[in-house]
Amino acid sequence: MAGFGHFGRTYAALWVVRILFALYGTGYIHPDEHMQNAEITAADILGYYTFRSWEWDPIFPLRAIIPVYMTTGLPFFVAQKFYSTLSDQILRPATLFRLERLSFLCLSSLLDMSVALLVPLPMRSFALLLLSSSYVTHAFYIRPFSNSLESVIAALCLVFLNRIVEMGSSDSHEEAAKNGGAALHWNLHALCILGAFGASMRPTFFSFALPIGFQVLRFSYSTTGSVSRTGRLLALPLCSGILTMLCFTVTDALYYRGTPFHPVFPCLNFLRYNSSADNLAEHGLHPRWLHLFVNLPMLLSPWVWFLTISNICHCFKDSTHGSVGGTRALDITRETISQIIVFSLAILSSIPHQEPRFLCPIVLPAIVLVATSSRWPRKAFWVTWIVFNVVFAVVAGLSLRYFYLNTRITDNLSTSTHIIYWKTYMPPRRFLGIPQQEVQSGKVTVADLAGATESVLVDTLVSTGSETVYVVTPIAMFKSLPGNVASCFTLEKRIFPHLDLDHIQGTLEVGWYDGLTLGVYTVEQSCITSAI
Repeated sequence: MAGFGHFGRTYAALWVVRILFALYGTGYIHPDEHMQNAEITAADILGYYTFRSWEWDPIFPLRAIIPVYMTTGLPFFVAQKFYSTLSDQILRPATLFRLERLSFLCLSSLLDMSVALLVPLPMRSFALLLLSSSYVTHAFYIRPFSNSLESVIAALCLVFLNRIVEMGSSDSHEEAAKNGGAALHWNLHALCILGAFGASMRPTFFSFALPIGFQVLRFSYSTTGSVSRTGRLLALPLCSGILTMLCFTVTDALYYRGTPFHPVFPCLNFLRYNSSADNLAEHGLHPRWLHLFVNLPMLLSPWVWFLTISNICHCFKDSTHGSVGGTRALDITRETISQIIVFSLAILSSIPHQEPRFLCPIVLPAIVLVATSSRWPRKAFWVTWIVFNVVFAVVAGLSLRYFYLNTRITDNLSTSTHIIYWKTYMPPRRFLGIPQQEVQSGKVTVADLAGATESVLVDTLVSTGSETVYVVTPIAMFKSLPGNVASCFTLEKRIFPHLDLDHIQGTLEVGWYDGLTLGVYTVEQSCITSAI
């Protein structure tokens, strides 16, 4: 009881940390967490000015719309309806941020549930602690990445496979389908629907789902005893999966083409795009071994990575021993997990563009595999595990490319306004809080000068015809401007902290406080004209 109390307190504390990371962890890991999800729904549902990336081009779309509307679109819609009854204003950027994070925070709880259902006692608490203390949970799973949703669906598929095997093993081969028929069919339907959902969302999901499908097919045949009975058992569940894919196809056709009779297949476009080396070269090419020897250890920690590889080798040598519990369902789950890790690594490593987040669906299966092993880590493991995850959580979850929620320049857009971002990362457009119609009418102009030279900045300031001009730039970069130009700037707002990893030398020269501060300046145009 004392042990459970200690685990309960630790697990509850880790959930508090997860909630804090979700609501206040504004580290900017990758633009995809914004471009592939909430930037779309914020424009479609709330009417915000956003950036719609090339992946959403109606001519050649790469993204399905259903997962996006389910994860952030629905919370935005409900909140806007509720908010409109209290105020005429639309949702503020900070509210948007926390709504989308709360959505994925709730989804991350399904990962905990999956671990609890897959790992038997006494190692269930160990597995839950591994998952809840992993920086992947705090930095990736609570963000609107498609990889995060893919991880949840893969975990749930493992749960349903485990339940199917448990139900089939509880009776004789002749009576299994009869006695547990309703529950067995329900789980098969759920598994097929989830599989179709994941594959329609990201074709890479096939690499995680195919081993599960193989195990279902093999187990169904061993349970029914004949090919015809296996076909009858799986026919209706497969129809559910086909209907799910059809639902995706019709919805995407309506969204991109405006009619269900002009079908569009984003998942196939995804495969076509990523099969081109020229396309992948635009995003960066990596060696084939990067996933196995760098990205996976980076996600799991070197120790868990080694234990995972060791357990996979042991599982392939003897799939009926070496696990806690010794049940048939657990042995099949361990065997399936080993196949998932090997197969998905082989498939994903064949693609030369490799990012660590692509392997996020492997993290939970690896934790289950390690936790259900008879070779348990020693106490020294926790020291390295804690240090590893604290360091990566701070870097990935809080500091990396830090963007800011308080990006709304002004609530009053009564005059024409030009907002210029210089020497800093452009924040996700929806967090600017600018209605789309204001940009379309030309009343508000937003320019991203990125790392442009000072002369480009000055030319932009001179050529603008707007009555009010804002420049958003790190204070360290402002202090690098010539005195006659800088004198035309008036500091309106300081945003602290803002970590600028692109201009480290300039950041150090101005001191830690100014070096970690982003400035919002108004510019007097007549002064700029006379200065040059």
